[in-house]
Amino acid sequence: MTRTIELTSSPSLAPVMAKAVATAQLRSGKALPQLDVVRRDIRVDAGHLAAYDQLTGFPLRNELPATYLHNLSFPLQVTLFADRSYPYPLMGSVHLSNRITQHRPVSLDEAVTLTVRTANARPHRRGALADVLSEARVGDELVWEGVSTYLYRGQKAEGTAQEQADSGDAVDGPGALWRLPGDLGRRFAAVSGDVNPIHMNPFAAKALGFPQTIAHGAWSMARMLGALENRLPEAFTYDVSFRKPVLIPSTVRFVARQDPTTGGFDIALRNHKKGTEHARGSITPLA
Repeated sequence: MTRTIELTSSPSLAPVMAKAVATAQLRSGKALPQLDVVRRDIRVDAGHLAAYDQLTGFPLRNELPATYLHNLSFPLQVTLFADRSYPYPLMGSVHLSNRITQHRPVSLDEAVTLTVRTANARPHRRGALADVLSEARVGDELVWEGVSTYLYRGQKAEGTAQEQADSGDAVDGPGALWRLPGDLGRRFAAVSGDVNPIHMNPFAAKALGFPQTIAHGAWSMARMLGALENRLPEAFTYDVSFRKPVLIPSTVRFVARQDPTTGGFDIALRNHKKGTEHARGSITPLA
């Protein structure tokens, strides 16, 4: 039977993350729980949306960016991770990829209900993978869906790990240059609630193996979509995978190539000097 955690407001993520870390030793390593985390009738704060848009390149509009709904669902994801029935520890997890499907634009004045659950635990050569499934509804209408895939290093899942196919190189060439300030992690943490210290504190980042602080993957995902906002269809699927962390401060290059037949895009985020691939993605219009 599915258990439900009902949230009446967005939780403060610092204590929820602390709880997830503190209970890491109690994780069972067994099956994923039948657990829904739900927050109903969310009314978006226009000021919060404006701050998000400013950081991610979206214009101020009466419609929510597709990645903003992921932003709203993230506290529900962390609530799921902090529940003792969740088998994998938060520390050491790696956010590998996202798939977002926007079935139609959502207006600022619409009340949205978000539901988050987990599924599809499977083995990986470096540990275990699991998907976190999110959905947004206006009334009974499904308007948005998200799939976030996480790698739990050193953990186990039943089955045989699949060989990874060679995905080739992402799109490259001339593109837009973005100079990322050193305080980007702190600023995005303020609008996302993701206060992981690797994004804000260089000493914490170094302790975990990074030479300096790194940008949030959710920021990269949103900033790439925001760069194409005025060319997006009303309904689309956005796939993005994260390859190498974006160090901050740094300068990155955004590259986009449109398919003239489908109207979709292949996109990539690269280090400006070295050409290192940080993230790649595709945007596919829905019929």
